[in-house]
This record gives sequence, structure tokens and C-alpha cells, in this order.
Amino acid sequence: MTGRALLLALFWLLAGTAQSAVVTFQGDALDSFTGLRTDRLEVAAYRDGELRSVRHQWLAWSQRGWPYFSEDDDSRRAGETGRVGPRDRLLVDDADGGERLLSPGEEVIGELALGDGEQPGYFYVLARPPFQGFTPPVTLERDDDGDPLSLRTADYRLAFLDGNLFQWGDFSYRHYRAPDGQPQQTLLDSLKLRLSAGVFSEGARLTLTNENLDPQIQQIIEGPLATLVYATTRVRVAGLRVLTVHNHFVLMENRLAIHSRFALPGIAATVLRDPRARVSVDGHNLQGARLRTSWTGEREAVVDGRLSDTERAMLRRPVPAENWLRFDTGRGFALLARLHFAEGFDTGARLIYQDDPDLEETPERFPGQNPNVGFEMDRIPFGENFYFLAELHFSDRNYFSED
Repeated sequence: MTGRALLLALFWLLAGTAQSAVVTFQGDALDSFTGLRTDRLEVAAYRDGELRSVRHQWLAWSQRGWPYFSEDDDSRRAGETGRVGPRDRLLVDDADGGERLLSPGEEVIGELALGDGEQPGYFYVLARPPFQGFTPPVTLERDDDGDPLSLRTADYRLAFLDGNLFQWGDFSYRHYRAPDGQPQQTLLDSLKLRLSAGVFSEGARLTLTNENLDPQIQQIIEGPLATLVYATTRVRVAGLRVLTVHNHFVLMENRLAIHSRFALPGIAATVLRDPRARVSVDGHNLQGARLRTSWTGEREAVVDGRLSDTERAMLRRPVPAENWLRFDTGRGFALLARLHFAEGFDTGARLIYQDDPDLEETPERFPGQNPNVGFEMDRIPFGENFYFLAELHFSDRNYFSED
């Protein structure tokens, strides 16, 4: 497994709980399958003396490093459609791994090992058509016009407002335990997206939020482990199209990954100053929850309606290229988040952490930030495709139980 693939696998195993976790094989691990037809490849695990089909999904990947969609005119694949490409991914569920098969037959054309501990899980690629009877874990409910209504899995449900993928409504999580005497309520207020820039100067800033963005779904791919959605959003200012944002959503049972790319026109540099992008999630009445990050050491933020000196110190630390943050309610709902940039950009990032019951930060449905957690990016380039990936993983794990 390559270093990048190992980081991806470790990240999602780090997020693992009593629930299973989807992990990714890519790079060197899949070299021997490059060029083979995916509709003639089965993935199985060896258990109780036989090879049994397991859930798996091949993800076509573009040369530039994001999911490939045939409807995305800017995406290019290295390899033919329907065959394993050199950049493609293979998803499996870590809970489906089996024993090692000591004497594989001719049907077995490859072995994939997950983990290097005392009991690694083994998967085998077979030269036979895959089993087609697995039920997709993700349901994207849509209305008669094709606009999204909600996202639903066995563990959570996320409603969308006004048929807009970027306007989040109520979010419920099956394992969450509400405080004594309180009714079960939405855990999240809203997703907050902001694009801003100074107009002729940094002091006079123009800001666009979710309410200015209306993504249009172009393509949906459903599979036994993930549902992928490609959407485009035309951003207009004073009636003029400034840019088009391309979003690739990878939706799993307890995980959301949102790939975003756009290019600010080079001519815009004559008018716009210091363009920035923000992405954050506003919690709803999550008092007592705790947050730690990979880059602020043992410092910890606690949701209590105010900013402590420790929390202010956390906000001053720049976010490194490899990063994660853990947010835990201590009541059966935790979140692991990560932000990734494409290489080659001098983009900077900082942590957003707002804990104030009276602070207004639109868009929002409930007053206050309780808390609002995410990232802000600056030094966004002009005239080039800017790409970033935001990942969220939901779990019932108590991250800080050791304290």
C-alpha cells in the first residue's frame, strides 16, 4: 500500500468504532489489476473454509485527483471506461476481511491485506463477475423534479432545505443520547459556506453564502458502499457569472466527503483582493462537547458559551497540510473532520471555532453558535483550478473516554 493510501486507511480506521469502517485501497496495491474489466472482478473473503463475496466498490478516479464522472467535461481518466485505471480506488468494509488463504486456486488473481497487527484482514480478487445483490447503504431522496430532499443511512438522516445540497436542515443520529429531560432534537443547525473577497481593496468585502449557491445535480452513481454525486454551481455577482464551482460528493454510511474545485478568472485579480473560502458546521445546543486537533497538542476546546485563553491560542495556530480534528459530544455522537488541499498551492488555512449563544453567523436556523466549527482558507489563486477536500466522519465513539 502506498504512503497516501496508508494515510487514508489509517484516517478512517482512526475514525473506527464498534461500527465497521470503509477503507480504501489504491496505488501500488491495485497495480496488478490495472486494465482489467471491473464487471469481471469479484472481491471475496475467506471464512469457514470458503471464499465469500463481500461488499466492494471500484471508484473511477481522474488524473487530477478527484472522483471521475462522465458528465464532468473537465475530468480525464487514465484508462478505459469500465476497466481499472491506474488512479482508481477500491472500497471495502474492514469488518468483511477474512482469514489468509494459504492455497489460492486459479480463480484468485490477487490478495489485499488490511492492517499489519496480530489479525490482519485479507481480501481476495477473483476472476469472476461480482455479486450484485448488496443493498446500497445510502439513500438520496429526491422530489419529482430531481432536487434532493434528504440523505439517509442506517445511522443518520440529513434533511436538505429548498432542494439544495448546501442548505442543511435537521440532522439526527441514531446513537445520540439527549440529556435527561430534554427531547431529541437536531444535532446540527446548518452547513456554512462562504466565499468572500475585497472589491478593489481588502476593506470593502463582498461575501457570498449558501443562500447564493444553488447546486445542480449532474450525475449520480450508486454502489454497495458509496453513493457519488456530481453537482455544479454557477456563482453570479450583479447578474454576471464569476465562476462555476464543481462539487463531487462521496456519501457513505457514516461519512461525507466533498471535493470542491473552481477557478477565479485571472482578470478578476484586477478587481478582487484577498479571496477566501470558509466551510464550517454549526452545532445545535451541544454544550459540554469537546474538541481537539492534530496540530494543537493537548489543548482542548469545551463548548460552554465563551472562548477561553486556551481556545484563543488554538485559533492562532495555522492548520498544517496533514490534519484532523475530533469533536465529541460524549453522548453517542462524535465527528472526525479533515481538510486537504491540492499540492502546489500556497493556500493557508486556520481553524474556525465559535462558541457564543448570541453570535449571529448566517446562514442559520437557530440563534447562536453552539458551536460553529470548521476551516477558513486564504491566498486562493487566480487563473488556476483551486481544489480542496473536506471530509466528515460520524460515529458513536467516545474519543476522550481515556481522560
